[in-house]
Amino acid sequence: MGETAIKKIVLETGFLYEQRGRLEAGTDGIIELRDPRSGTPLGKLLGVQIKSTDSAQYIRENENNFEYLLKPDDLKYWRTSNIPIILVLWRKFDETAYWKDVSDCVKGEERRLKFDKAADVFDPRCADRIGSLTIDRRTPGVFLPPLNQGENAIINLLRVKLPDEIFISTSPFGNGRDAIPELLKQGNIRFDWVIRKRRFVSFFDPREYGTRAIVDLDQVEAVDSKIIAFNEERDNINDMMDLLRRTVEHQTMAQLSFLHKDRLFHFKAVGSGKSRSYRYMSNVNETSAKVVSAYSSKKKDGRGYVRHHAARLRFERLADEWFVVIDPDFYFTTDGFQPHRYPEALLAGKKRLERNAAVRGQVMMWQHLLVESGKHEAGLFDADKPAPSLQFARLPMIELSQAVPEASWSRTDPRAKEMEAQDLFEDGGIG
Repeated sequence: MGETAIKKIVLETGFLYEQRGRLEAGTDGIIELRDPRSGTPLGKLLGVQIKSTDSAQYIRENENNFEYLLKPDDLKYWRTSNIPIILVLWRKFDETAYWKDVSDCVKGEERRLKFDKAADVFDPRCADRIGSLTIDRRTPGVFLPPLNQGENAIINLLRVKLPDEIFISTSPFGNGRDAIPELLKQGNIRFDWVIRKRRFVSFFDPREYGTRAIVDLDQVEAVDSKIIAFNEERDNINDMMDLLRRTVEHQTMAQLSFLHKDRLFHFKAVGSGKSRSYRYMSNVNETSAKVVSAYSSKKKDGRGYVRHHAARLRFERLADEWFVVIDPDFYFTTDGFQPHRYPEALLAGKKRLERNAAVRGQVMMWQHLLVESGKHEAGLFDADKPAPSLQFARLPMIELSQAVPEASWSRTDPRAKEMEAQDLFEDGGIG
């Protein structure tokens, strides 16, 4: 039953599988890789040894991993093989299958294999990792095409919907920095405007707010947004990029803070050393992400840290449209408010752990936040609340001809194990 189950998975992956006869001495079958597009066999072979069990628990098995001890005779036989050998474990009662390269042993213990229940599942998603075993890395220029099928990809762009009008005026101040002291003396103030070379630009009427003190009131006029937004002069382009960023900062102030020095938006903390989550729509389902995570130190010094989901938002004009480019990142504080003294070490540790699914989820979360910030849903007690100046629209998904062979990278990169060993950050330890 185990051999039949594994053969089925191999065929579903798109590979060829040849079952050995009764005289096999250490391999139950041979896998030959095929090109997923043409179906052509690639002449790349590897052996498979299948170990089946009914309902037994594996050595040191827990929710995340387990171990398996190879027999000395099997290991001796596999070392004489001129093709790679993988071990596949199949369990009947839960119909699970996990695999491992027989040479991928625990350091210092050549017979002991350690399986990761998330990373080492034997199914069509492992095609590229299996294929990478057949490559002779001693020969330069050897190429193996991606073996996974295509996948949907989201674009980290949002289309910006501009308001029909934009307000311009002359100002008694040469730039925004000079104007702020006067603005702070007023009431009902806002900062989503730009002053450069004595010209004021905003998406709202400055006469209705404290900004009336920093413009020449008789010079305020509303013009078609296209006059500024799609003008080729460099000053107009710079004004638009700055105005778009400031407007997003204004629209998301309930959720986000903006760091001017780092040009980084990050989720606000709700209290000192407290975590918080944000609910958003994934592809079709509502989900949530812990956007502020507080970690306590395992050391007696009591020094922990707080990780905030963050992003750099870059505004780009393509033809006759504006887009915002989302680049997910992280920001670190000591308690949710004070910047951490050594954020680079924490950021490097987090980046080592990230995979495609994590980054994809972050992009979708930021897209949801921006789209929601552009919706106008005034309640009973804030009927006079002005509508947001900007709206955002998602771009359609695109179909990639091949999936990203991420799992293959994580195992073939020579630094992969070293990086995994240095993973101290999610557990709250700071090296």
